[in-house]
Amino acid sequence: MNLLHIGLGYLGAGWGAGVIMLAAAGGIAKLSAAALEGTARQPEAAGNLRTSMLIPAALIEGLGFFALVICLLVALALNGVVAKGG
Repeated sequence: MNLLHIGLGYLGAGWGAGVIMLAAAGGIAKLSAAALEGTARQPEAAGNLRTSMLIPAALIEGLGFFALVICLLVALALNGVVAKGG
């Protein structure tokens, strides 16, 4: 395996981690914006909206961290290939 393929693998893992984190942040932002809009329209439902917002936000964040770990494992696996000499 030449070093170009390893470098592209590192680049792909880095880009993948960045895109995943941006997507997770966008999902949580959209979720919280919808909950705040619902609270503004109907203030008495704020408690229910907050509760129903926290569970999907935690799931989105967990999915983002899981995907980040996958990208880090790819980078570490590439590091093992470099250490073994290709």
